[in-house]
Amino acid sequence: MAENVMNNPAYWRDRAAKTRAKAHSFRYQYSRANLLKIAEEYDRLANHAEQQLLRAPAMKLSGQSP
Repeated sequence: MAENVMNNPAYWRDRAAKTRAKAHSFRYQYSRANLLKIAEEYDRLANHAEQQLLRAPAMKLSGQSP
């Protein structure tokens, strides 16, 4: 079964890094700013995925579903 990328912080951090690198190659400030906002959202998703991973063992022990 394929890994669920929604729960993979490394995936989202990689996307953020690649998006930031791409943003720095853009000539227009507006375009750069938009890409940097997207990178911030990828970081937010990475943080959320990390929190989910931290909660997962506790949920399994208590019998709750994620």
